[in-house]
Amino acid sequence: MSEAQVMQVKQGTGMVAGIIACVLAVLGILFLGTIFVPLAAIVAIFGTIIAVKNKNGAGIGVNILAWVLTIVGLFTSPVLLTIIGISSLS
Repeated sequence: MSEAQVMQVKQGTGMVAGIIACVLAVLGILFLGTIFVPLAAIVAIFGTIIAVKNKNGAGIGVNILAWVLTIVGLFTSPVLLTIIGISSLS
């Protein structure tokens, strides 16, 4: 007799959204910040909400990294700084 093993896969952990947000933020730092940084912020919002809702520590960690990279992308883009009005500070 063999025992059947049941594995539960938790749906919607926020990891995929966090990884996508990290990739978009890095693309925003390296290339077109005006396009990729806002997209990274939107995806990071969804990923953070999903990860916190499901209490997934790894998902929250990846989304915090995405937020840090998004903020770095924001401060390395002169166009985005001008749009939000703090270009004179940097």
